[in-house]
Amino acid sequence: MNYASMTPALWKRIDYFSPDDQIDNFGDPYRMDVNLIFGLDALRKYTGRAIVIHCGYEKRPTGFHPHGMAVDCHIVGLHPFDQFIAASRFEVFNGIGIYPKWHSPGLHLDTRPYEGRYEPEARWGCKGSGIYVPIDWNFVNWMKAAFLD
Repeated sequence: MNYASMTPALWKRIDYFSPDDQIDNFGDPYRMDVNLIFGLDALRKYTGRAIVIHCGYEKRPTGFHPHGMAVDCHIVGLHPFDQFIAASRFEVFNGIGIYPKWHSPGLHLDTRPYEGRYEPEARWGCKGSGIYVPIDWNFVNWMKAAFLD
């Protein structure tokens, strides 16, 4: 996959994240996709809330993490569905997953190729380990019930 990686000069243009920050777990911050990092910075500015990065670049057999094109994160103080709505406003995030059962419920965000943005699997909810479903009314109702427990 072709993408541009972050450089020290590009990291200096980022307002809310740092490659040296101990809180944010980008893995190798210099392997992270430029569009993803600038998109995260814009999302942070838009929400006015801290975004905690759970993981970024990771060596996995599949997905967009091994390409530096994905992060798992949460926006502090926002319900996971509100996090999804906020992230959906940004065209850079071509893949968005909601993970309400994480210890800190949040999102998977990726910059997969644009042509895949409208595929059904580009937006999903996770009900538990390995249980992925479309984000539809059934998932919304399931989330409502899950958060009322």
